[in-house]
Amino acid sequence: MKKQQSLQLNLRYISLQVPYWMGYSILATFASVFLLAKEFNNGQIGLILSAANLLATVAQPFLASFADRMQRWTLSQLSAAMAAVLVLLSTALLVIFNHYLLIAVLYVLLYTCLILLQPMTISIGTFFISRGYSLNFGVARGLGSLAFALASAGTGLLIERFSVNVVLYALIGIFAFFAVATRFLDTRKTAGTYSLSVNEEEQMEELVLEDPCSLPVFVRRYKRFMGLIVGVACLFVFHTIVNSYMYQIMQPLGGTEANVGSSLSIAALSELPTMFLFTWLMSRFKLKSLIRLAAVFFTIKAVLILAAPNILLINVAQTLQMIGFALHTTASVYYTSKIIPKRDLIKGQTLMSTANTIGGIVGSFLGGQLLNSFSVSVMLLAGTLISAIGTILVFLMAEE
Repeated sequence: MKKQQSLQLNLRYISLQVPYWMGYSILATFASVFLLAKEFNNGQIGLILSAANLLATVAQPFLASFADRMQRWTLSQLSAAMAAVLVLLSTALLVIFNHYLLIAVLYVLLYTCLILLQPMTISIGTFFISRGYSLNFGVARGLGSLAFALASAGTGLLIERFSVNVVLYALIGIFAFFAVATRFLDTRKTAGTYSLSVNEEEQMEELVLEDPCSLPVFVRRYKRFMGLIVGVACLFVFHTIVNSYMYQIMQPLGGTEANVGSSLSIAALSELPTMFLFTWLMSRFKLKSLIRLAAVFFTIKAVLILAAPNILLINVAQTLQMIGFALHTTASVYYTSKIIPKRDLIKGQTLMSTANTIGGIVGSFLGGQLLNSFSVSVMLLAGTLISAIGTILVFLMAEE
């Protein structure tokens, strides 16, 4: 692949990762802040977020099967359509003021579409990686984390100065840009710029690939991978609790919306070294070892946040995102590409994202209910124990 073509491909892929993670930062980080301002309580917020994650969990496998088999649509077109829906839902929330139930329904749909767009964005990257093109997923995802950090910090300050509607205005602009950016990535399976593999041998193999298997067959065929998915889901319970309820975690310590934005920015910035250097890490360590190491640091971070007596120590714990979430995010993409054949790769990547979503369901619901009935410390303790179970499962199920 020519150097200029490689640079062009990477820049075009970065133009998807950056707006996606900006949008994710703004919608997910300030979910509690936005919904509290709309007069929802913690229990109701938990129900709304868990409903969105549940809806996404149900939809993701079907969306993956559709994406694996679709002929008339490409991954880029499907992603652009979902981004357009995000713009429409954000606009609808902007013009609706006091209709309590409608706000809840629209927010569930908005959050669901955000979650569904994530595996599609990842699958666009693995479309090129699996064909041997020199797309650096780690760098693209790292710049996404930088965008996440800047968006978190900036949105927190803007909400304090103006109102929570800053969230909706930002989402409209960001996902309109995302939809336009997809037009510059050719993901046609045949007769496209990047349709065939760089390697001639792989080109011939691709022409005789079997059809993608159905979801039930996939689950039976890749049992250890499915066990790993369960472990990852447990890890993301605590991860979701921290991201969704950071405002409530910090409030008793004197924290504000700006502190929430700053703390999540610290976590996102800590991801950068790992993501930028991941190609180097992958050349020196087995993917299985990296997946396991990441799982350990998910739980170490959980323990530190559970024990933190002030905002400073919470922020210190957030720096462990470098070896936990960041390492998992990049390693899991390459791991899935190695373990799952190309014909089922979208399904594999989507199920890995579904693990995050299942963690989101449990984390959102459990967090909201425990906050309403008990306290922040009980919520954090429950999340930490579930994270520890996830670490054990990942150790047992990760394979070469």
